[in-house]
Formats: sequence, C-alpha cells, structure tokens
Amino acid sequence: MLLLCAAALAADTPDWHAAQARQFLKKGWQQDADDQVRAGLALEDSHAELNGLCVELAQAEGDIDRALACASNGAAASTGDIELRAGLSLIEGWLRSNFGWVELRGPEGIALVRVELIVTGLVLDAELQTFLIDAAARGRAGLPLPARIALPVGDYTLLGHPVHVAAAQTQTLALPPSDFAAAAGRGRRLDVAAGLLAFSGFDLANYRPGLQTELSLSFPLPTGRLGLGISWELRAWTRGGQLDVVAPNTAGGLVRYGIPIELGGAILLTPAAVARVAMLPGLALACDESTVPLVCAPGVATGDELPVYANGWGVTAGAELALELNVGRVVFGVRGGVGHVVGLVPDPSQLALGDRLVPFRSDPPDLHGSAWTGAATVGFGL
Repeated sequence: MLLLCAAALAADTPDWHAAQARQFLKKGWQQDADDQVRAGLALEDSHAELNGLCVELAQAEGDIDRALACASNGAAASTGDIELRAGLSLIEGWLRSNFGWVELRGPEGIALVRVELIVTGLVLDAELQTFLIDAAARGRAGLPLPARIALPVGDYTLLGHPVHVAAAQTQTLALPPSDFAAAAGRGRRLDVAAGLLAFSGFDLANYRPGLQTELSLSFPLPTGRLGLGISWELRAWTRGGQLDVVAPNTAGGLVRYGIPIELGGAILLTPAAVARVAMLPGLALACDESTVPLVCAPGVATGDELPVYANGWGVTAGAELALELNVGRVVFGVRGGVGHVVGLVPDPSQLALGDRLVPFRSDPPDLHGSAWTGAATVGFGL
C-alpha cells in the first residue's frame, strides 16, 4: 500500500511530467507531450526543463507568444540546469529580436477569416522561412477573429493590405467589410432553397401541398439584395374522385428583393418582396356543355357540368421573411412567405373529348388564390 501511495505521489510531480513529455516527444505524440507539459507547469510554472519543452512545442505550433512566455519563465528559474536556463534566455532574446505581431480585426459578425499571406521582403534565415510556410498554411485554413499573428520581422501583404512587422512591436490591421463580401455572403451569392408549397382559395381548391426547390444568384445593392432564380416544383392536385395527380416537372422563375437587417453578431433578419412566374398544371374548370364553344368557369364541376383540368401559368406577388446565419463563406437560413396568385387559363383553347377536339373558353380567364411557402436555405459566397 505504501509503495502504491509513493508511486501515485511521484506521478504528480513536475519531474515526472517532464519525463513523460520527453517520452511522448520521442514517439511523435505532440498532443500527449503538450498535455504533460501543461500539467507539470500547473504545478511549478518556473520548472526549467518543462519550460524548455514548452518552448519546443510552442514553436512547432507557431505559438510565439507561448514560446516567449515559457522561455522567460525558464530563464528566470532559480533551480534547474544552468546551461538550459542560459539557453532559454538566448531563445527569449532571439524571439524578441526576430518576431513582431499583427492584430487582425474584422467587421462585426465576422468570426473567421482565411488569410492570404504574401512575403514582400527578403527572409534569409532558413528557420524563419520554415515558420512562414507554416504560418501561411495556418492562415489559409482560417483564423478566428480577432486574431493575433506572430510573424518574422519584415514586410508582407495580408489579404492585399501592406503590413510592416517590427521587432517586438504589434501592428493593428482593421479589415474593411469589403474584404468579406464573399466570405460572409455579403457579395455575390449562389442560393439554394428547398421546402414546401401550399395553396388556398376557391379557385385553387383542388391543389395539394407540394415540394419546391429554388436556385438563384443574388447581388448586393446599396440598400438591399437582388436575386434572380429558377424554381422546380412537385405539384399535386385532385381530379374528381380519383387519386391525386402529380406533375413532377413544374418549372418557373423568380425575382426577389430583400433588405438584410443585422440583429447583432452574424444573424440577419431579411424581409423581402418576391415575384414568381410558374406553370399551373391541373387548374379545375367547370364547363357548360350546352354552349359552343364550351364556356368554363373556375371551380370543381358539379351536376351536369363537364370537369376540365387545364394547364396554365401563374404570377405570384408576395412577401417573405428570412432568418439567416453567416458561417464563414456559407450562409444558412430559414424563410417563410405568402403571396397572391393570379392564374391565367388558355383562352380560347381546345379540349379533347373522345376522338374530337372541342373549343372552349374560360370566363373569367383568370383564377385567384394564395400561395404559402416555407424553406430551408443555403447561400455560398462567390
């Protein structure tokens, strides 16, 4: 029992964590080694060997701030290998004389930036060149804003902005909203939507809810966003007492104008006006067979009336409300809308009765109803 207690106590000392970290580094287990170093420094933040390991790990990750802190703590330690402490002091001085910092700040609501780093000066030191290659890769992968970037002393462009980095100095670069037009979906955008479509009203009583998809391009305007797109709908309607009929190829086009309102962070509330033109298959007409040509009126046939289901076109003017979330280059959202439908029936036209074509006309030639939509949306900045 005493041996077990002694082993447990030995396993929670800075020296034990340092030994474990060395073993993990030999095996290439960087994260495990880092965990041991952090655990050991939590017990003794001035432990020379742990701070030396911390500097090695931090430099490998490009974390110059942490490397400096560990080098300073290790160099100031009152115990430990004197050569190691002297070496840490030299490393601290080298880092301070060869590195500076850039603080990147973006517009409100931008949480991530992909940085294009270009070296415009001359860097001769091979170690610094390797550091820049890794820093450029980290920047392209994306940095959370605000970001603090350590760079070797020299001249660069970040996202097209010239920056001079001086030793041990911090430069601030405030990125304008125009840099994030695509990254935050505020510039040109490809929008995809999928959801449900339903109709109401006497003239459209035989229509059933269906699916609606949409593909559009949208562009920023000084006061809002204009979108132009096409739609595809899976429509269903009833034909007398028979089963529902489905039209799988109902197509249309649309124009949308919205005004995004920022609610704080990356959340937008966007009211919009929309106009749609689309096919209207299966419009129910009730026709009087006693006239030539047949005279048809909107509605489901009753009594002696002849039921006709015509294909027409519909124009919908409506309003929508969308809630959107900017996530980097992608914008997720949900929206709902309602509009007034004006359906246009072919007038005059012909109806196939048996083996002959019978002319008919619609009186009135237009149908009216309401359209209700709900959809999930995804936008991609271009």
